Amino acid sequence: MSLYVQREGSGPPLVFLHGWGMNSDVWEDISPQLSHHYSVTLIDLPGHGRSATASHDFQLEQVAEELIEVIPQAAILVGWSLGGLIALQIAHQYPEQIQALVMVASSPRFVKNSEWPYGVDAAIFDKFARELKEDYQATLKRFIAVQAMGSAHAKSEMRTLRGRILRHGNPHQEALQGGLRLLQQSDLRQSLAELHCPTQLILGSRDTLAPARIAKVLNQQHSHLESSIIQGAAHAPFISHPDEFLSALKEFINHHV
Repeated sequence: MSLYVQREGSGPPLVFLHGWGMNSDVWEDISPQLSHHYSVTLIDLPGHGRSATASHDFQLEQVAEELIEVIPQAAILVGWSLGGLIALQIAHQYPEQIQALVMVASSPRFVKNSEWPYGVDAAIFDKFARELKEDYQATLKRFIAVQAMGSAHAKSEMRTLRGRILRHGNPHQEALQGGLRLLQQSDLRQSLAELHCPTQLILGSRDTLAPARIAKVLNQQHSHLESSIIQGAAHAPFISHPDEFLSALKEFINHHV
């Protein structure tokens, strides 16, 4: 399969993975600044943006296997939302290649249950899955609205995400269905516990998909994990609060790399 990869700048390798239904253009507000100090790699996930659709049914291990082929050695891996889940899998599956992990508005488990009350009701993702089969463009727009919900800059955040989501054509249905299935079914809490690389959570204080309260729980459980909460941000803090996001990211990288 063919992955779209964009590289810019020089310095320590910094790799970005976007979220469900999106493409690597979501990072364009921050990547130019970072490319002055880092070798920045932007990747469109399989079936998203300018990447061809996956040659498999979007299983987490296989997605990681495909992405690792274009990720440089000793990379600092930054993943947003679904991209954070995939980044965690890559760091666990290929520890020798990842120097540090940053999960942005992401969680090792997105769906809550009786012993993990920090996620989203399963019924919400089930509803998105049903609607996706009927009208995927409308479903993507509704998902954007959920991501921006509660943000101090919700309207401008939604405009930005809507403007970038279909910039390079429609995501493949198979990739959308597979990515949503990963959000519904994945539980990588054990994988997170087994990581040895420095790990950072950057969360929005108003995020409803990856609630900020998971930081306290995961910080207590994992000594290698640090967290930064961006006040007033929802699910896309690098868009709504780029300066605060860059500050948190750079502080973490400077401390560990």
